[in-house]
Amino acid sequence: MRAVLARTLLAAAGLLAAAGAWADASKPVVVELFTSQGCSSCPPADRILGHLADRDDVVALGFHVNYWDRLGWPDPFATQAGTDRQYAYSPVLGRRNVYTPQMVIDGRYDVVGFNAERIKVAIAQAEATSASRLAVRLEWRGPGLLGYALPAGQGGARVHLVRFARKLDQEIERGENAGRHLDYSNVVREIVEVAEWDGAAMEGELAVETAQDEAGGVALLVQDKFNLRMLGAAKLDF
Repeated sequence: MRAVLARTLLAAAGLLAAAGAWADASKPVVVELFTSQGCSSCPPADRILGHLADRDDVVALGFHVNYWDRLGWPDPFATQAGTDRQYAYSPVLGRRNVYTPQMVIDGRYDVVGFNAERIKVAIAQAEATSASRLAVRLEWRGPGLLGYALPAGQGGARVHLVRFARKLDQEIERGENAGRHLDYSNVVREIVEVAEWDGAAMEGELAVETAQDEAGGVALLVQDKFNLRMLGAAKLDF
């Protein structure tokens, strides 16, 4: 399913002339949690992400990594894409290794995921750059058809579409969290590069596979090609 979805999205990512009426766009901060059901330190971070997921000024995303799976409990929400994304952040954040729980804020700062005070400070630091952030716009144009628009600006970026499940839960049978029932928010199911932005205003449409058996949402991330800082983002539920 993952490969089919990726091909569908890439085929549908046509660039159109910027036109049409759009609602006012916000400039949310992107908070990415790298977590695992095999990590005993992660549940407090998962709860913090759940609180952040309720905020309109934050795009909160839970990336479950798979390198804990070898220790006895394969996380059913883990993806190789989540693991690869965390490793890609390490050099630009000055880290030699990856760890869980790790929160990456706007691609600029990383914080231990259960340190609520440090997370609050990092989000405030990211919000201080809002004047230079792109106002990304999203709208549903029909069942499974997502419209997006980016304004003109400076820089070069990759545009990623993220599909996530808003609420999931799991009984953990083995590993460090054995015997616990854990709840998760905004669990990333798919992340796909759909376009590149070169500073010119652009608009497009994407075909999105919306799961019928779980409440979900989508986020569009506009991320600098080189230092991976977020230039803009938006989210919508489906």
